[in-house]
Amino acid sequence: MSLLIAREVAATAAFLLLHPFGWRPAKQRTPRQAAQRTVVLVHGYGGNRSAFVPLAAYLRARGVRQILGFDYRSSEGIERGARQLRDFLKSSVRGGRIDLVCHSLGGLVARVYLQQLGGWRRVDRCITLGTPHRGTYNAYWLASRIGHELRPDSPLLERLAASRANADGVRFTSIIAGSDNIVIPRVFAGGDDPVYVPDLGHLGMLFSPAVFRAVADRLLCPKGRPDQLLRGGVDFAAASPPVKKVG
Repeated sequence: MSLLIAREVAATAAFLLLHPFGWRPAKQRTPRQAAQRTVVLVHGYGGNRSAFVPLAAYLRARGVRQILGFDYRSSEGIERGARQLRDFLKSSVRGGRIDLVCHSLGGLVARVYLQQLGGWRRVDRCITLGTPHRGTYNAYWLASRIGHELRPDSPLLERLAASRANADGVRFTSIIAGSDNIVIPRVFAGGDDPVYVPDLGHLGMLFSPAVFRAVADRLLCPKGRPDQLLRGGVDFAAASPPVKKVG
């Protein structure tokens, strides 16, 4: 337990040290080209694109060349973030197909974009890291807009559950931290193609080699996951399917 706490404290320190590197707006654009694939990284609450610096470096080393980081003001709400994501992708990804990799709140921003704003037309894969797909009981401690949206019984999450079929063509993977201290209970981070990483906290996912490998394996596999073709969709409000454990 003490080692786990030390790792999460170290991850928090690294997260804070990286944060200033994402303060300056980045002007990113892909070439105007139909035959291309772009990975877009969507950060979580209170973060910015700098949170994905280690993962982006790993993906480039594995051969993923075109990576963009999306920044948004997470305190302004999930649906506004989704509209900002839509506008960012319209202006910055000029053709081809898109894969999304999202941490925490970013996964819900992506799902609103995919399911309610037509994003499924452009996106093939959505990989979420510690995303509270069914909310988190920690949200009841927060009086903010985000706190209300993340409550398990929130209208936003009900709308997402009801509109899941709109994104049936998108292949989802949900990576779950075995000791997530933010998503309570941690099974609320589960969805399609669940991957369980033990002895890992919420921010530790951003620095975990096991998580990096799981993300890269799915991005680089033509079928979306290494072992089998994904089924069409998943009910995020239902019980999670069997979980693959990685270490």
